[in-house]
Amino acid sequence: MIQENSFTKRVFESLKTPEKRYRVPDFGHRESVNGLFLEVMPSGKKVFRFRRKHLGKDTSVTIGEFPNVTIENARKLAKQIAYQFSSGENPNEAKRQAKEELARQEALAMTVQELFDAWVIEFQLRIKVGERRAKSLQDALSTWSNHLQEPIGGLPISAIDVSEAENLLKRILIKTSGSVRNKCLTLMKSLYAGQGENPFAKIRKLTEVKRERILNQDEMQRLLAALEDEPEIHRDIVMMLLLTGQRKSCVLSMEWHEIDHQRGIWLIPTSKMKAKKAHAVPLTKEAMEILQRRSSNAEAGQKYVFPSLLTKVGHVTERSGEHSFWYRITEKAGLRGEGRGESVTIHDLRRTIASWSVMRGGNIQTTSKLLGHSDISITASTYAHLDIEQVRRELGITTAQLLGTAQHESKVDRLVREIESLTTDEKMELFSRCN
Repeated sequence: MIQENSFTKRVFESLKTPEKRYRVPDFGHRESVNGLFLEVMPSGKKVFRFRRKHLGKDTSVTIGEFPNVTIENARKLAKQIAYQFSSGENPNEAKRQAKEELARQEALAMTVQELFDAWVIEFQLRIKVGERRAKSLQDALSTWSNHLQEPIGGLPISAIDVSEAENLLKRILIKTSGSVRNKCLTLMKSLYAGQGENPFAKIRKLTEVKRERILNQDEMQRLLAALEDEPEIHRDIVMMLLLTGQRKSCVLSMEWHEIDHQRGIWLIPTSKMKAKKAHAVPLTKEAMEILQRRSSNAEAGQKYVFPSLLTKVGHVTERSGEHSFWYRITEKAGLRGEGRGESVTIHDLRRTIASWSVMRGGNIQTTSKLLGHSDISITASTYAHLDIEQVRRELGITTAQLLGTAQHESKVDRLVREIESLTTDEKMELFSRCN
């Protein structure tokens, strides 16, 4: 409803709060501006607006609230808006662009640390809805604090261009490794993803040489011997790593509700799995004996299989540093080296059980299920070379029979041939069993 009242301050101040909003147009004064009106709201607010057709559509532009904006200033602003319309410009679009530019300038003034903090909050929300894993955030926090926070945390976002991004990653590579450099690149790409031009977007990861370190029979015996003097909880952790072949993070955070004692199954929830789906791990007799003993000794209401009062998370953690239990065990077992990559890592245990499984006749499909890989190709890319010799031997026998070139051999000759095809470690194990 349009009220034809005088466009004056006294009239505006006397207007009563309506049940429905209405407009008071500006007319009847020599300074009146056609299209300017005061909109009176049920909330009591009185807002100046200007209305004009633009590209065939009625377009309304908000000027400001009375009395913060006076009638005189409202008329001046309305004339400016009318001029913008006559020039073919939509003032609302210009205002939106100005806001976006202001927001962009404010964003550029942010430090990289502030950008990271905002990224962490968004990541935590995605964890709550099941889109991301808490472990992924822990890894990102570690990468940030160890390698990125000090060199770039205090810089403004705009200070990092493509050249600086490349130099940053070069410095990280010199100090650490290709793997760490790639982790930093992944994190920085994610940080800058919503910041217009991403200086890290076109930088590629380095091709990494896959680690293939596995323990042989002698090294395994030395490792087991080194466990004898360890506290029970550390012995149990290492044995559970060996007996299940699962990742360190899953074993350390193992919870009692994940264990099905009747069926002998450990069901690792989706939230802990890299593949983002639950993983059922069959537990051997030896693994179940450890769990049954720990269960009988656990305090009532204990959540974790390997609890700790010294950590924030409530379970044992392991950073593999000089004062860690893994450092102590591997040093005692003679499994530490001076150069980078020479020492046996906890993850090498997972690789060892998978490799031994394949080398002793297991297939890639079974090994993939054990490891909980999302795609069998992940397993094949790492362990297929171990499986190939087994396949080669079987193929040789089959083709020889097909071609009629197979020689008839006695049981003894066949056993000798099979023994000769064994690795040195397998032969040593065979001879030790014979003795």
